[in-house]
Amino acid sequence: MGFRLISASDPAEPAKSLTLCIPGLFGPLGDLPDAFAPRPPALEMWLARAESIDVAVSRFENVVFQLFDVEPPVDADLPVAAVTRALDVGVIDKGWWLRADPVHLRPERDRLVLVDTQVIALAQDEATRLAAEVAAAYTHDGWVLKAPRPGRWYLKPPRAAKILTTPLADVVGRDIHPYLPKGKDGKLWHTVLNEMQILLHTAAVNVEREQRGELPINSLWFWGSGRLPEIHPVDWVQVHSEEAISLSLARLADVPSRALPTHFNEWQRQSLPRGAHLVVLDQARTVVQYGDAEEWRGFIERLDNHWMAPMFQALKNRELAYVDLYSDGGRAFRLQANHARRWWRRRRPLASYR
Repeated sequence: MGFRLISASDPAEPAKSLTLCIPGLFGPLGDLPDAFAPRPPALEMWLARAESIDVAVSRFENVVFQLFDVEPPVDADLPVAAVTRALDVGVIDKGWWLRADPVHLRPERDRLVLVDTQVIALAQDEATRLAAEVAAAYTHDGWVLKAPRPGRWYLKPPRAAKILTTPLADVVGRDIHPYLPKGKDGKLWHTVLNEMQILLHTAAVNVEREQRGELPINSLWFWGSGRLPEIHPVDWVQVHSEEAISLSLARLADVPSRALPTHFNEWQRQSLPRGAHLVVLDQARTVVQYGDAEEWRGFIERLDNHWMAPMFQALKNRELAYVDLYSDGGRAFRLQANHARRWWRRRRPLASYR
């Protein structure tokens, strides 16, 4: 995993260690001219003095599962639906579940480009009514469709499907056709999707949305299928996050979780137990998915000022044993207290780490 639990019985060690998981850290750098690309001093210094950590996965969902020591299935989806459902519904279910998240598909010539509820507002009441209207056509065949959160819906068919799907985050802003379900039952699920799109087209909620000039929810996105994985004890003593997968795995692993602090000093002021802490900063993920370079630049500036600079100083003061940093894209780093003083390692532009 790339971290170890600091024993409370070892007075020579600092009280805490910290792991940051930051999807979108290296951003849509290709969209910014070099002259306008951010040069965050603390983050670049941090990266220059840190050691690389071997990471076998690159997708954010896989990174989080790895941080919780959950083995991914072979030739099957990462079972995100079963995991996040435990948080959203509050019930542990051993059944086979599939995420069926509401989306809008925008026609562009011969393409259908996906837009999700991160940028299209969908109220909980609307989600509940839409899901109920679609589910009514399938209930007699044993299907279950629930919408406990506006953007996270869950579908349970009468039997487990043999499909491979693509996470929603990988399809945002793209043509959906290359990413539709594959595998033995792939064609069947294309048909199911088409049927549900027809039902959504005439749904009362969508008629109301279009009358108000709002985009309709005209499709669902199937992904993250499977059953709950085996959960092992982990070293985390606390998780600080507002991201669903990490919070769900923390709950399943019986790890306490807290709201995400706005900056490092706030995190440090909390009454924190000794040991390894996980902080998930996922605010940049959506802006990177939609290629919003200016919003990402703002995130990097805030990250540098609010987290990296004070955290770097805390390491130099040996208030932390080490800090690990994981991003998507297969990059991870560790900076130990003694590494923080490697003044001879020169800063490199953030773009060079992509």
